[in-house]
Amino acid sequence: MNNFKNELFYKYALVVFLIIAFFEGILMFGMKKSFDVHLKDKLAIIASEINPKKFDNQKLLEIQHKYKVFPLFVQIVKTKKMPQVSSGYSTNVINTPIKKEKVLTYTVVKKPYIIRISTLYSTNDDKIEIIKIISLVAAFIIYLISLFIGWKFIETISKEVELSIKKLKNFNSNVSHELKTPLAIIKSKIDVALMNKEKECDKLLYEILEEIEYINDITEKLLFLTKKYNNKNFEKIDLEELLFELYEKYESKINFELHFGEDDYMILGDKTLLKIALGNIIENSIKYGASKVVITLQKQKNKIILSIKDNGIGIPKEKLPFIFDEFYRVDESHCKNVKGFGLGLSIVKNILNLHKAKVEVKSKGGVEFIIEFPALKE
Repeated sequence: MNNFKNELFYKYALVVFLIIAFFEGILMFGMKKSFDVHLKDKLAIIASEINPKKFDNQKLLEIQHKYKVFPLFVQIVKTKKMPQVSSGYSTNVINTPIKKEKVLTYTVVKKPYIIRISTLYSTNDDKIEIIKIISLVAAFIIYLISLFIGWKFIETISKEVELSIKKLKNFNSNVSHELKTPLAIIKSKIDVALMNKEKECDKLLYEILEEIEYINDITEKLLFLTKKYNNKNFEKIDLEELLFELYEKYESKINFELHFGEDDYMILGDKTLLKIALGNIIENSIKYGASKVVITLQKQKNKIILSIKDNGIGIPKEKLPFIFDEFYRVDESHCKNVKGFGLGLSIVKNILNLHKAKVEVKSKGGVEFIIEFPALKE
């Protein structure tokens, strides 16, 4: 996993570097173009201010300082016969003792004068260099911040991927184990049936049927966990009525004590899914030795609180955070005689999440599920 994380980070760092370098290049190119245009504008403005009749070195110095153009060359030619000269910009290259320089010239005609104003493109170099340094420092800081944020993000994602892989491995292991046991039982029962021929065949077939139903139950619950449900088909549900239906279904298996107030307990939901969820909680109480279930329903402002409390063996405090995990069973030593494979409460959690219901589990003298539903707005 560390190799995966490092490789992902290196790729992220390279992509971020290329993106920053790309935009830095565009910025430098745009800035150079902008400065060149600005320089051309300055020459045009200077040309408009020059009076050929009253121009001297003092005036040249004033213009240089005013527009911050160094060096500035001004050529004024007076001619009786105007040559074919048009106003505009031109560029040419000259050799200097240090290097070749690119010269920008702006020509304007003010009869009978031809005015040429020139400067070096490198006039902007110092300004561009300062901005370039500032820009590079800013880009480097942004790059470091991006790397830090990216590392934290990749670290978080890696942990989630690692946890998902671990859960998937556990899931596969548990499914294999849960299916292996009933299949082994079925095989042994069939072997016994073949050996005994007609003796005890009915009993053996009944036991085989039980194991097949057990496998079918596992399959149905696994399929339920993989299905994607939505709240598009939610309808108004009376929780009090739903709980009475569950009471009628399980009253022969466990004693009930019901406490409902006079309020209206209407919510939006899927009645079938809620019966599965709440039924799973009651069935767990029955499986783990509870003789009585106390169900309380009350309304508080914009929420409905449902409490389902039994008097069973309870759950150790340190085990409570894991009871909604797939295939989790609290204590195998207490569970080995109880049919089940630890999917019931995971299904409960999924259904309650779909209904935007909060659930809290307490274990003191039994197990209590406290479920908070959003009340239907009147």
